[in-house]
Amino acid sequence: MLTNNKIARAAFATLSLASLSFGDIVVPSGTKVACRLEQTISSATAEEGQQVQLAVTESVKVNDQIAITQGSACVGTIVLATAKRSMGRAGKLDFSIDKVRIGDGDYIPLRYTMQKKAGEGKGLSTGVMTAGAAVLFWPAAPFFLIRKGKDININKGIIIEVFTDAEHVLKTGKPTVLSQSNGSLAATGANASAPVEVASVHINSDIPDAEIEVDGGFIGNTPSAAKLAPGTHKITVKSGARAWSRDLNVQPGTTVNVKAMLRN
Repeated sequence: MLTNNKIARAAFATLSLASLSFGDIVVPSGTKVACRLEQTISSATAEEGQQVQLAVTESVKVNDQIAITQGSACVGTIVLATAKRSMGRAGKLDFSIDKVRIGDGDYIPLRYTMQKKAGEGKGLSTGVMTAGAAVLFWPAAPFFLIRKGKDININKGIIIEVFTDAEHVLKTGKPTVLSQSNGSLAATGANASAPVEVASVHINSDIPDAEIEVDGGFIGNTPSAAKLAPGTHKITVKSGARAWSRDLNVQPGTTVNVKAMLRN
């Protein structure tokens, strides 16, 4: 016999499933993501609270559908930064990996373990090194952590394994976008498998490595090429506080070059 609590839970589950559209992708909490540090950071120049740039090293699939594309932005924060001091005291440096951007333009928070412990909150106070996050690749030997009397440098290219810290429903009802970044081709959108003659759009900017959004979804960094379904698309390019946006109408089989002027 069902208790009132069980009936309520069953009704909530039914309503939750009913709210999902056909083709939506549910990214579970605890989904593994590998992030690569895209800049070298140093205790000599870093400041606590400073943003750190990372990128996803390989696409993350859920039920054979791409939920997080290779090259998607991961956002981190410097949580500990102290330059080397007198008397041979070494500098200190650590950073967190806070969130990852997914195909619909939203961000999913991240944590350092697959299973979240009861009452545990990662927060910005926990850094990658002090939390013991799994490092998949070191571009150099990790002895920088213990060198006496010197500043600490964490080299660009370090790859760290993290996990999503919340379940997220990825809506796939956006126009078809086949995005190409750093030689990797990925398809997103509800109509990604539909046969259609696409347009090729090459996107660049006067500030390199700027973030590109197409119809509100992140597809990579400049310079990149994207294959878009015919029609009008909103192209947005961002670098820090600078942003450039245009509505672009593309025709089947055409090639279009777009140059975003962010310094103007």
